Amino acid sequence: MSGDDPDFNTLRIFTLLFVNSFLIGAAVAIHQQQLWFPSEDNWFKVGGLYMMAATFVQMISFMLYKVFFQERLEDQTYIQTLMTQSRRSMKKMNAELQRFQMSLEMEGQRRAMEGAMEEQRKKLDGDYDSNEDIPLIGLDSMR
Repeated sequence: MSGDDPDFNTLRIFTLLFVNSFLIGAAVAIHQQQLWFPSEDNWFKVGGLYMMAATFVQMISFMLYKVFFQERLEDQTYIQTLMTQSRRSMKKMNAELQRFQMSLEMEGQRRAMEGAMEEQRKKLDGDYDSNEDIPLIGLDSMR
């Protein structure tokens, strides 16, 4: 899959939206359970704490992506590219093989025709001892 593919870009956008919704949900859950955030009444502090929590979760998710998924996606893309190239080369080799087989068949037919023509030429140009060996076209009934 190439990076310019529209389906791939759509998949990236949906993945980004999913990750962002996950980050917001994680930050809200952390605040609700008061695991990380103290209870605050100032909305600026609460917003800053949400942003800190989202950044922290995003860093962890990015590290997990790098460790577990990116290499596998690159390997999958590499294998897919290799398979595409091997299919193309196999098609090209098959076409060349068919062309070669056809040229061999045509060469065999040409040699057979040349042999038949040479045989007929020898029959016509050969030394004949009597007139009976010479084929007279259309005069067979007169003999």
